[in-house]
Amino acid sequence: MNFQFKKYLLIIITFLLAQTSQATTRKVLFIGDSYIYVNNMPLILQTLAAALGDTLIYQESDPGGFTFAQHSTYAPTISKIFAQQWDVVVLQDQSEEPAFSPSQVDTQVYPYAHKLDSMIHVNDNCTQTLFLMTWGHANGDTPNCPVYPVVCTYGGMQERLRESYLQMTQDNKAIVGPVGVAWKEMRDSFPGIWLYQADSTHPLVTGSYLEACVLYNSIFHKKTTGTTYIAGLSASDAGTIQHIADKVTLDSIKQWQQYGHYPDANFTYVASGRQVAFSPLPTSNTKYVWKYGDGGTDTTTTPTHTYAASGVYIVSHTATTSCFSETITNTISTYNTGITAVNTNGMYPIKIAQNGNGNITFLFPEEERYNTLEIFDVSGRLIKKYTVNNHNISDNLVPGFYVYRAYSLQTNSLFYDKLIVR
Repeated sequence: MNFQFKKYLLIIITFLLAQTSQATTRKVLFIGDSYIYVNNMPLILQTLAAALGDTLIYQESDPGGFTFAQHSTYAPTISKIFAQQWDVVVLQDQSEEPAFSPSQVDTQVYPYAHKLDSMIHVNDNCTQTLFLMTWGHANGDTPNCPVYPVVCTYGGMQERLRESYLQMTQDNKAIVGPVGVAWKEMRDSFPGIWLYQADSTHPLVTGSYLEACVLYNSIFHKKTTGTTYIAGLSASDAGTIQHIADKVTLDSIKQWQQYGHYPDANFTYVASGRQVAFSPLPTSNTKYVWKYGDGGTDTTTTPTHTYAASGVYIVSHTATTSCFSETITNTISTYNTGITAVNTNGMYPIKIAQNGNGNITFLFPEEERYNTLEIFDVSGRLIKKYTVNNHNISDNLVPGFYVYRAYSLQTNSLFYDKLIVR
């Protein structure tokens, strides 16, 4: 047995598997401008949440072109902030202002972001402010290019937006919805899926769907991949957008939500045989309750649990602060230490046929009797599981990088390899 591949197995076992959360209801107020109301993005988000088993109750205050300064004295916005207790208030500034020079943003944006955040917490200290990081104009900020050349290009404008929204998030102990980062990832990786209207600023439905997916990730802490609601888009385009939103938001959730008081019950684990070490996403002033699926429980932050037998267990993790509570359940697998791990590039490798547009076929050798096949995305989430019985498996996946695992009852072995879907 190749030692490197055994080590590779232990690394892969740390992957996050099939996490789901209980049905959740969130009351959300959107404060912004046309970047929110175009295509009725909050309704897209509400419908997306419903399709995934959650409930979004929302109101919005989003006159065209409004800045934080204008919202801070605008009676309808102030009235809605104080109308009820909100779980989350989404703040989105006018599309250009946060991309201005640091000195301008210091005086024109940050004070009013703080003023709005203060109103939100005067109304209810438990409300979580979420800054919606916007996207750069398709060709940069042409009107302001002569006075601030940094924004002459899309890349320069996008970087300034990213910097400013992250600073607002830190200053106000808020969280951020990284829509602009996901937008850039879409432009870089899938330029054929265009996100802009003809004005090169406002979103097409593709852009609003991406925005809604990122906000769903940020508010409900669940992935969107596989949802049946695709907002009238093609299944292929919607699947790609879901994949990018999940990747950008959930894979880096510690970065986007490190300053708020919004708990995230997602967790990772490392299984070494039947002993499993659990690690949550740390949030300040959070209490943890673990239920291991075998009758065992724990309330420590990073517990280790030893299962009496190898197998599959449903682990429940609840993270609670003084304001919020969230529960995530996770299907984990433990294994007997006698199981060996080898790479598929051995005597009888699994062959893969690329059929194009994400369609692939796994070709299993007759000499090695496989029982199961599992496919994980780059963050370790189990996205597909098949019973093999040595029949060839064909399926469609979003193009990208994966890892697959096959188990052989014949040799009591786990076979691993990377998978690049084209």
